[in-house]
Amino acid sequence: MKKFVVYVTVFFYLFVVLLPLYWMFRSSISENAEMYGVAIQFFPSTLTFAQFDAAINKWRFGQYLGNTITVAVITTTLTTVMASLAAYSLVRIRYPGRGAFARSILFVYLIPGGLLFIPIFILMQRIQLLNSLLALVVTYQTFAIPFCTWMLIGYFKGIPAELEEAALIDGCTRVQALTRVMIPLAAPGMVAAAIFTFTLAWNEFLFALVLCSSNSCRTLPIGLASLVRGDIYLWGPMMAGSVMAAIPVMILYMTAQRFVVAGLAAGAVKG
Repeated sequence: MKKFVVYVTVFFYLFVVLLPLYWMFRSSISENAEMYGVAIQFFPSTLTFAQFDAAINKWRFGQYLGNTITVAVITTTLTTVMASLAAYSLVRIRYPGRGAFARSILFVYLIPGGLLFIPIFILMQRIQLLNSLLALVVTYQTFAIPFCTWMLIGYFKGIPAELEEAALIDGCTRVQALTRVMIPLAAPGMVAAAIFTFTLAWNEFLFALVLCSSNSCRTLPIGLASLVRGDIYLWGPMMAGSVMAAIPVMILYMTAQRFVVAGLAAGAVKG
């Protein structure tokens, strides 16, 4: 009876979680007549890719997807490199104010994003970066680097310092010890930080809406929001665009799941 209750509970929550995803995919391959009909059909009677065609060609979701990939990849690369270097310096290099600087990183991350978009908008306007993908890349790093640095600090602390000291005794420089010893051991934590940054840049809406008003630099979340016009919802292209936005992140998490678990659990047990 206990197993039965557990299985029923698990299947219930799976149904609640997976039903919206299935309905999103089902709507993306259905005709408008079935989507706006009165009767509920769980399986489309006719498969069609007209919704994807409208999303890509008419509503420019192909361009929005390219912009989102560009911003997410560049942001992830720069954030992972800078957060790794910052975390390494805070853990291994001794200098005045190191502890206060480490705590200030966390405090910066805790500042709500809603308080920052007006100052950031003014800053981007003065340096003439509005309506450009570079504005999004720079802005996303302001809250991605602090969190990733704080997360990697705990991971670097879990790596024995004796390994790096042995490399230094063998003739390695500080940079060589970092690249040949520390980074390979910290790879799970760095992957977890990279996935967090990629997801953040992929799904971010507020700053992309404020900083990019032209179609040339819109991202997928802004493109999806543009399909809501007053009380009219263009469900077909919206569901097709949602599938296009969800599949890359789902593939990323499925392929790097073990790194995410290892990275998020870093520092939970003192080595």
